Amino acid sequence: MTENKKSFWGDLREKLTGDDMFHDNEVNANRLGSLILLVSGILLGIIIILTVIGVFPLPLESVLSPSIQAIVEILILLILCRIAKNDAWWLKYVLMIGLVLVYARLDSMLTHKVSILMVLPVVFSSRYFSRNLTRFTAILSTVAFFFSAVWGAMHGFINLNIVTMEKGTEMIATGGFIGETVRNAGVSDGMLIMNTLLYDYIPRWMMFSITAIISSNIVSRGREMIISQHEKDVKTARIEYELNLANAIQADMLPNIYPAFPDRSEFDIFATMDPAKEVGGDFYDFFLIDDDHLCMVIADVSGKGVPAALFMMASKIIIANNAKMNKSPAQILTDTNEAICSNNREEMFVTVWLGILEISTGKLTAANAGHEYPVFFSPGEKYALFKDKHGFVIGGMRGIKYTEYETVLEPGSKIFLYTDGLPEATDAEGKMFGAERMLEALNGSLSCNPVSTLDNVKLSVDSFVKQAEQFDDLTMLCFEYKGKTNK
Repeated sequence: MTENKKSFWGDLREKLTGDDMFHDNEVNANRLGSLILLVSGILLGIIIILTVIGVFPLPLESVLSPSIQAIVEILILLILCRIAKNDAWWLKYVLMIGLVLVYARLDSMLTHKVSILMVLPVVFSSRYFSRNLTRFTAILSTVAFFFSAVWGAMHGFINLNIVTMEKGTEMIATGGFIGETVRNAGVSDGMLIMNTLLYDYIPRWMMFSITAIISSNIVSRGREMIISQHEKDVKTARIEYELNLANAIQADMLPNIYPAFPDRSEFDIFATMDPAKEVGGDFYDFFLIDDDHLCMVIADVSGKGVPAALFMMASKIIIANNAKMNKSPAQILTDTNEAICSNNREEMFVTVWLGILEISTGKLTAANAGHEYPVFFSPGEKYALFKDKHGFVIGGMRGIKYTEYETVLEPGSKIFLYTDGLPEATDAEGKMFGAERMLEALNGSLSCNPVSTLDNVKLSVDSFVKQAEQFDDLTMLCFEYKGKTNK
């Protein structure tokens, strides 16, 4: 029995409070309701003061008692809002009850009825985007203003907007209690109430009903829009979370610890990848095939975003697996191309530069599948583009055979590899960074280690593009060969 009661009250509370997504909106609406009550109380206080000092020539007893009662109610409501810190599920219902009763009491004082007093609470209730609250307020207003009309017929003041009558050349303000005035004319209380309901309350109620229906429709539509936007926000947040997770996974798949080989003094290597979006299609890799052979890879997948990132991961794994089978660079690219082309219905492709260094001798064997020219540095010289022979991109066509070339690195030699996001970095005016600026940045840091070299190049790029949006992934790798003498 107890559980059923808890379930009933829990379900009722859930229906009354609405969804959590409306919580902040309800708190803000409660604050607005408190402000409306405060302003209403201040206006009532001003009316009392002006009546007491004679600015409004009204019977004091017709204004003082109901106005003070309304002010007391307002103070109680404001105290409740303060205690609840405008953050209680029941507060909106208390505020609506308070607003309806305060305005109904004011309405009962008038004979030239102000329809807005009846409409205000139900219009304000739409601020909560709660159909239950709007319906509740509409029903409560219907009942409360019915009784205010009856009470007003008997005890209300005949005219709040002072009626004057010309008597000769003298203007005389007339007024009084409507009940007394009508009774003096020989009309019964029953007839007075009936006429008030027929000719005052019902016409106002009909206008009020139209307003209530419109408000309910606005609430329903607004609620649907908020829920729809909330669902979009949740979906966007989920996508953002998944993209951030994908970014972290992608970063973890690339070598990201420096120094990468702390026990090897023959060389130093460092690389970075800055995706244009949350995830990118560029990648780099370096790993020891055996104790005397280091494989270095840099690549750029066609496209951007998640599709490029997925293709990038698959390409990286295929290249690494082929390289660890002690194949030559040309054969690695040839076999990788065949593997990718065998299942590439999306027709994506990747450009790759791959080199294998014999650490003991400095002999570098490399192959290029449509990638940017590498940049070489030798002691006593400057960085310069090495225009190697390009093969076709990986994934572009089956049956492609790749060629390789050899060069010997002296101790102190460096290799700088990059993707097209570097020379094609664009400023706000559409100018590209270009290969010349890249070489200028490199030659400004001849004595730097790989980490400082990449930092200097990135600083130069950022200084060039400034606040312009990054349109392509930017990946760089710097390798320095120290040789056996530095071991």
